[in-house]
Amino acid sequence: MARSLERSVKFIRPGRYILNILLFLMAVGAMVYYLSPLSPQPNSLLVDAFNANRALNGLILGVLVIGIIYNLRQAGVIDPAVRWVEAFRETVDPSRTRMPRAPNLISAMTKLLLDADDRSGRLTPESTRAILDSIGTRMDEGREMGRYIGNLLVFLGLLGTFWGLLGTVNAVAETINGLTASSAEDAVAQLITNLKQPLSGMGTAFSSSLFGLGGSLIIGFLDLQSGQAQNRFYSDLEDWLSGMTETVRSNGDKDSARYSDGADLLSALQNIETALASNTEAQIKAQAGQTSELKDEVRALNRTLIRGGGGE
Repeated sequence: MARSLERSVKFIRPGRYILNILLFLMAVGAMVYYLSPLSPQPNSLLVDAFNANRALNGLILGVLVIGIIYNLRQAGVIDPAVRWVEAFRETVDPSRTRMPRAPNLISAMTKLLLDADDRSGRLTPESTRAILDSIGTRMDEGREMGRYIGNLLVFLGLLGTFWGLLGTVNAVAETINGLTASSAEDAVAQLITNLKQPLSGMGTAFSSSLFGLGGSLIIGFLDLQSGQAQNRFYSDLEDWLSGMTETVRSNGDKDSARYSDGADLLSALQNIETALASNTEAQIKAQAGQTSELKDEVRALNRTLIRGGGGE
């Protein structure tokens, strides 16, 4: 197989992007540790925010963990695909019997590449386009799930916000309606006591927004890194496949033969046009000669008839 061009393409493994994800998660963990009671300067901000609504905030953190694992997986699936392509390039076995199992991301490509061995390892432009479209579609499907997780975190945060505000409004209304004290001082004391419930509703609203928007920010960065890893693999794969694809003008012989065929066709058309013109001209001359002979015969017939009438 001719592999001079395709061997020049170096596939970049996703390790650098996974490292960026891990460093970002370490920075987030350090920030959470600094705002926790376990830090050298204890702070109960995050604990109090979480306790404002444990059910909803726990759900948000659970979705966040799922999103982190999913994006790490999206970046990690590139490595098996790179290893398979490198094994395919380096193998010297024509039957490809020792090739590792291809990952799902490039399963369609492997079939076309193995079929291309029957054509000296060359791919048609249609096959190359089909490979790239298939891989691009599978990458887009994976990214849609990652974007959905980020949007879900925002939705849960807003849901908690409106939930808390609704509880606050209802609690304030109940507090105002429950003022039954006779004196002003007793009414103020009762109002302050009854405001604890509306304030707890505000805690639910702001804590859910904090965890939801913060989780969406984390998932957004992770989705960016995994998307860059996939885009880099897609670009390297496109460059590699271009070295295995048959071009329309692969050599000068085919071009000259194509141009020669076109010139022969044009010459044949011109010859046909000339022959038709000559044939038409010959037919016109023949019809003119026949018309002239017919006129002479008619004149001779008239003379004969005139002489015959005079003799009688």
